[in-house]
Amino acid sequence: MSAQSSMSLTPSADESQVLPAESGVPSEDGGLPELERELVKRLKTGRAALPVLPAVAQSAIRLANDPDARITDLAGLVDTDPPIAARFMSVANSVIYFRGWVTSSTQSAIVRLGLASTRDLLFQVVYASTSGGLRRYQPAVQASFRRSVLAAHAARVISRELSIGSDYDYMSGLLHDIGESRIYRILDSIATPSTPALVDQLVEKYHESAGAEVAMAWKLPTEIVDACAAHHDPAAAATPHVRLVMIADCIVNALEAELGLEKREPDLEPFDRLLVDPSIARRLIEKTRPFAAQDDKI
Repeated sequence: MSAQSSMSLTPSADESQVLPAESGVPSEDGGLPELERELVKRLKTGRAALPVLPAVAQSAIRLANDPDARITDLAGLVDTDPPIAARFMSVANSVIYFRGWVTSSTQSAIVRLGLASTRDLLFQVVYASTSGGLRRYQPAVQASFRRSVLAAHAARVISRELSIGSDYDYMSGLLHDIGESRIYRILDSIATPSTPALVDQLVEKYHESAGAEVAMAWKLPTEIVDACAAHHDPAAAATPHVRLVMIADCIVNALEAELGLEKREPDLEPFDRLLVDPSIARRLIEKTRPFAAQDDKI
């Protein structure tokens, strides 16, 4: 879908979505800081900084769900987009996906990974490609992307360990915070003076609705839209695929505390609020830890 298409944050007729009733963008801007007023104005257009989803990624979702799909079809599509193909091959040959030999073609990489994992990696490549080139906030976007990749791996671990069935566990973990990148990009284009504290506040306040709008513009499955829209809403924890992403966030926070400069013991209370036993939480953290060492660059 074109980046110029305007999308509503309210789903049309799908009652299974757990999108909040409000978009997160206030209808009145009285009393808001100047930077926030300008951000809200741009968000209300529904088009600001909406990244375009490449055709190869659109096709990857369709082919991954098609039992009659042929690997050669997807390989041919990937090869038509050289930048995406190059990045895809780089990730496919990384330590995480290495199987003892380096693949030299997209087709052999897809054979090794399978259609579903290929789809997941293509969206990781797309996410990375839409998150570069910021003047002021590139380090913050880089950090957000790395957290998102770790959350994707955590979501896959959770899905397996807790038997939370989801065809889109990796993508939900990967894309649930994509709204952060979008908000940073909009703020990067606004000349109004700001403070780091205000920028952090605005990203936190608006990234869910901004991310849900990206997911809908890309016509992603409902559970990914839900993950973007409601992963900070305690009431949404009753929805299994949103709870999965919430737990993934807890794992990322725990690993950042453990492996960061302060080397703190992870806080397990957030897991408890999501009905995850401390012993299980520790196991999930342990199984996700190896992925925290990967250098996922934009």
